This record gives sequence, C-alpha cells and structure tokens, in this order.
Amino acid sequence: MSRKCQLSGKKALKGMRYSFLRAHYNPTAKRKFQVNLQTVRTTVNGKRVKIKVAASYLKGHPEIRAGIVLPLKKKSRKKLKRLLALSSK
Repeated sequence: MSRKCQLSGKKALKGMRYSFLRAHYNPTAKRKFQVNLQTVRTTVNGKRVKIKVAASYLKGHPEIRAGIVLPLKKKSRKKLKRLLALSSK
C-alpha cells in the first residue's frame, strides 16, 4: 500500500535539501516530504476497520477516532466502500 492518506488523499511532496555555504543557501539534493500517517481503528457502517489517516486530517476531524467516519469528498466515500469490501472478505 502506498504512503497516502485514505480519507484526504494526501501524499508525499518533492522538495530540495539546502545547505548554508558562504552566506548563501544552496540547493544541493532532492528530497521527499513524507506524510505523517497514523493507523486508526474505527467503526465504519458497524464494521471495525483499520485505516491510514494523515495526522493533520485527524486533528481537524476528531470524530474519526470516536468511530464515526464522515468523509467530505465523494472520492473518500468510494475508497471507504472499497476498504469495507476488502475487510469483509
């Protein structure tokens, strides 16, 4: 499974590593900014499911930990339905 939030869709970003050399910041190498993913056990439609959620998304939606997942986007609903189908098998 990729390092991607299953509810918000957040994923890693690309950036540059900088070094401070002779009073200037020089871009020296490419790097990745990873998402802070947390594995959360929650109840979705009466079933216990483990989902990977970004910490920033959890902070804004505390009801996820309580067991009520209310996705805001249609894509999120589709992902959760697919996840439920996989967990029931």
